[in-house]
Amino acid sequence: MMIPDDPFMKDAARAFAKLVADSDTHAGIIQTPEGIEEVAATIVSIMGGGAVFSIETAADLRQAARAGYQQRLQFLKSISYRIGGD
Repeated sequence: MMIPDDPFMKDAARAFAKLVADSDTHAGIIQTPEGIEEVAATIVSIMGGGAVFSIETAADLRQAARAGYQQRLQFLKSISYRIGGD
């Protein structure tokens, strides 16, 4: 069983955020920094499934989710640039 401060939880938050970034991009949604923060908070809430994380753990998971979302956007932007997109 994974515990909230397990490194795999951060990886899961990061991977979940990458999927959300893919979905947002496909739907033509462009998130503001505040929107990305809301996405990260929502991911942590979903991952908790009703559990209450400590403030530090929740912050770490939100940071991992933000990083995953931003990494995916950078990746998609680089791919778009390579194939002649904007």
